[in-house]
Amino acid sequence: MCRDCGKYFLADASYHHYSGELREEALRMYANGMSMRAISRVLNVPLGTVFTWIKHYGQKYERLVDLWNKAKELVKGKVVTKVVDEMWTYLYRNTRTFYKWVFTCYVYTKIGAYLIYSVGDRDDNTFREIKVHLPDGRWVSDDYNVYFRLKITRLSHWLTLTNQSSLRDRLVRFKRATKAVNRSISMMKYSIALVLWERGLIPEFIP
Repeated sequence: MCRDCGKYFLADASYHHYSGELREEALRMYANGMSMRAISRVLNVPLGTVFTWIKHYGQKYERLVDLWNKAKELVKGKVVTKVVDEMWTYLYRNTRTFYKWVFTCYVYTKIGAYLIYSVGDRDDNTFREIKVHLPDGRWVSDDYNVYFRLKITRLSHWLTLTNQSSLRDRLVRFKRATKAVNRSISMMKYSIALVLWERGLIPEFIP
């Protein structure tokens, strides 16, 4: 205990070591619907450590972008369909709420399927962030006006039921009625990246 401020400090806290198995278990729990606080309580690991694990692993988002670009060239002429949709969520900062959207596109090809996503406002700019990585092929979408300029588009009103529900089930931060909130777009991207790696929704056919 500090004699000046009266606070307790844990000696050598930065040198605590946790096994790789425990870290992997925490990541699986997070990618299957548990919050960081719940994982911290169940595994008896500091909340900051859980956050660091998730952030560090989720930074594979940059690796995902590289895979998307490689896949774009590799699947030319092999695309069956591209299913695009968007999901509502929000950021919470300084007691204020900022509405954000997650755009996703499932790319189904003859050699495998994978998912591309972006996070931002519900507009053309956010959609273009995923469109730049997409190969040519047939589109399937709902009737949101951002998609009106796409060629060979087939409308579907069942996309939200099948595509976006899995993200809400997998990540507590995207559930509508929860205390878990998003505080940065980066953590939203990292969290989704973790789920994609865990579920194999990446271009695994890339050598």
